[in-house]
Amino acid sequence: MTVTPAVPDLPESTAYSSPVPREFVHKSAHTEVLLTGWRRLGEREFEVGAQWPRDHGYWRTGRGGVQDPMLLVETTRQVLPLLSHAVYRVPPGHQLIWSHHHCAFAAPLLRVTDRPAEVVLRLSVSRPPLPGGRLRRLAVTMTAACEGRTLGTASTVFSAHSPEVYARLREPRTDPAEAMSAALPPPAPVVPALVARESEREVVLAPAEDAARRRLRVVTSSPWLFDHPVDHVPGMLLMEAARQCAHLVLQGRRSRLLHLVRMEAEFKRYVDLDEPAWVDWSQPSSRPDSPSEDGEETMTVAITQRGVRAFTAVVGFAAAAVLPGAG
Repeated sequence: MTVTPAVPDLPESTAYSSPVPREFVHKSAHTEVLLTGWRRLGEREFEVGAQWPRDHGYWRTGRGGVQDPMLLVETTRQVLPLLSHAVYRVPPGHQLIWSHHHCAFAAPLLRVTDRPAEVVLRLSVSRPPLPGGRLRRLAVTMTAACEGRTLGTASTVFSAHSPEVYARLREPRTDPAEAMSAALPPPAPVVPALVARESEREVVLAPAEDAARRRLRVVTSSPWLFDHPVDHVPGMLLMEAARQCAHLVLQGRRSRLLHLVRMEAEFKRYVDLDEPAWVDWSQPSSRPDSPSEDGEETMTVAITQRGVRAFTAVVGFAAAAVLPGAG
């Protein structure tokens, strides 16, 4: 007989004074938990609190003391398991699978002050389960703000799967420890400064083998991208690869500091750890409706494995200040 694990309880709160338990955001390290609580605003509306450190171990504060926009992406990612477990009572052990995750960011995002940033996210969900029903698929839109200033927006669709269903989807690569031990050694990195990184262990791209593609660099020892053993390349690493690729290409075309303002990711297949994956990209193009005086340049980055496209992302950078929008 299969025993369904009990769902831990996380009551609503407006204090937002301490991190939520790590199991609610699918993290092992307490230090990686960004969310501080949640409350219901309506039948399909919620509020979630978050606190951003003045500097993160991986999503580092950049030049001028500006927070990394990918910190907002990780914050919105943590919202998904929080909603699943705290609101919709999804049991532990269920796997959440992304369909897409679109984000738009203010530029510059947020300047660091003398204390951590208190961020509030307003959420609206569609297609929720009926009362008493199981969560299978959920669409969520979010707006993040700090002290009244909008930092960005996000929209995402994801699905929840029991361990039994997930095992059928991933067989034979279902054991995280085995998958991690079978992971290929990472290739040499590009020069960190070319992708706005400080050290080689933060780089997720290898030098170009030809003019059209680079190998994805997966460092499973990273305590941030691999907070715990998993059986596939995490979605956050794929989006970071898209950001690093776009920065590498676009920075060479612009003399001014570039701000990430758009990340529209589509997840099509899992990227496995035991085979190489490849990153290719389109030629950059200018976005005519950009609110930036200097315009927004976008490019599409794709990741393929075994000749099949597994992930795509439209990435946008701008040199001047812009306001976030759904786009």
